Amino acid sequence: MSNELAQVLVGALVLGSLYAVVGIGFVILYKATHVLNFAQGSLMLLGAFLYYTLNQDLGLSWPLAGAASLVAMGLIGSLLYLLFFRRLVGAREFTLVIATLGLSVVLLTMTLIVWGPGTRTMSGQLPRTTVVALGALHFSAIDLFSIVTALVVVALLDISLRRTRLGVQMRAVADDPLLASLMKVNVNRMSALAWGTAGLCAGVAGIAYAMRLSVDPDGLTALGLLAFPAVLLGGLDSVRGVLAGGYLLALAQSGASFYLGGRWADVTAYAVMLGVLLVLPRGFFGSRAAVRL
Repeated sequence: MSNELAQVLVGALVLGSLYAVVGIGFVILYKATHVLNFAQGSLMLLGAFLYYTLNQDLGLSWPLAGAASLVAMGLIGSLLYLLFFRRLVGAREFTLVIATLGLSVVLLTMTLIVWGPGTRTMSGQLPRTTVVALGALHFSAIDLFSIVTALVVVALLDISLRRTRLGVQMRAVADDPLLASLMKVNVNRMSALAWGTAGLCAGVAGIAYAMRLSVDPDGLTALGLLAFPAVLLGGLDSVRGVLAGGYLLALAQSGASFYLGGRWADVTAYAVMLGVLLVLPRGFFGSRAAVRL
């Protein structure tokens, strides 16, 4: 394997990890509330800018700045539900999708008003030199951080949804909110928790992207949208599937860029999405109950 191809594979693994973390927010919110949140990209950008401010402007260490940013993003996600989407409970899915698109525009505009549209370069982060080499594959500390973070986040959320009481309650709310409320499940609390989790996942992805590259408004919002084809590929209601979908999509994009040129990367992602919708609407790992929009 050539060194150039090896680095393309490493980049694909890192990109797939970012897709997985963003995508898990889509999946959690869909499983708990049947809402497809197209504001994930804007939430990613907000999380990245919060991290930049705490780390670069206020001088907090990257672990402390990251933790504080994630707490803030979790609270912001919950507040978005309590202030806006709680009023849309029971609305048709098309209405909810349009609402999240509107939310995306509002969050993006407000973020750019506060921080400006310019790209921010990060300094003092994890080293970019090789720390692990597997044959021709060379991973830096920041590469490993992105990959390990994705694996840990997906594993924790998968276990939480399947084996904890909160996870069962969240799935019950998605299946039948009225019946769940009759069983004394607090529907608003579970929905707010799902939105908070989605916000936290967006924050994780935004911070990982910023640490590896920069706080780039265009790149971050685009990544948030490109995660949706990865979610469809893995399965709209499959937590573990989103990890596989993220890596498969990233490999397809990286292969297209390597052999055809960088301009084909985004085209490949959306071509994959169209192919999945036409051939296998529920994705590779989604259940038959997954809704095709």
